[in-house]
Amino acid sequence: MRTIKMTPLTRLMEAFNSELNLAKDEKLESELASKYLLRLNEAHQRRDATLKGLVIIDALLAVAVSGRNIAIPGTSINMLDIPALIEVLVGLASASVYIFTFSFATWLCYSQLYFVFNNRLAKKYELDPDLINFAETASEPTLKMFRTKLNIWGIDWHQPNGMFKVLMYAHAIANNFFFLVAPLLHVGLIIVAVRQIIQHSGFDFIHTVFFFWVLLAHVLAIFTWIIPSVPFSFGFGDSEGKPPKAAQEPKV
Repeated sequence: MRTIKMTPLTRLMEAFNSELNLAKDEKLESELASKYLLRLNEAHQRRDATLKGLVIIDALLAVAVSGRNIAIPGTSINMLDIPALIEVLVGLASASVYIFTFSFATWLCYSQLYFVFNNRLAKKYELDPDLINFAETASEPTLKMFRTKLNIWGIDWHQPNGMFKVLMYAHAIANNFFFLVAPLLHVGLIIVAVRQIIQHSGFDFIHTVFFFWVLLAHVLAIFTWIIPSVPFSFGFGDSEGKPPKAAQEPKV
């Protein structure tokens, strides 16, 4: 058995592709593709819903830690009049960030599993699988348009030169920085809120358990967010290092 390095997400895709090779049933594959597309759309909706919830809770927490006494819309109650408001919002934000990362990971898994179907179809016609994906899922063709290499799967018909490459590299750096800063802002907000709680309430037993739970929720969120894209070593093949028959591409 030989050892290969791959991410858990790639491992899932490769295993799924091997299972489809083993089945060798185009009708079953077509039926499964339709069902996976439904599950993918459901996962996409859950991902967006949990993200909206997290943004709203973080916004309320930011207002609460700012010290501004804002009235809750539709009521005569001010935010600072609610007992343990910051504790409640920190708890909700911590739960929300873990739920969001889990729903994001679930969407990512369904997205990549469905991509296996499109990739297999694209190989039959020697097409870019992204073009099939854009027609069937809520993907982002804008990001593909901004790539320096438009078709990463085959022939790139129009290769960029000069200013376009510079702008696209700059956009990629700025885009990555944007998505890196967003979680850092959330963590910074949680730290500020926890410091305020400690200043007002100290370290009693309940708050100590609460702080541990908040830390645990964020550690789980980081784990769920990062681990799918981290390469690990996996055993592959038989004792002689030959891949299983199911892992081999079927003859077209």
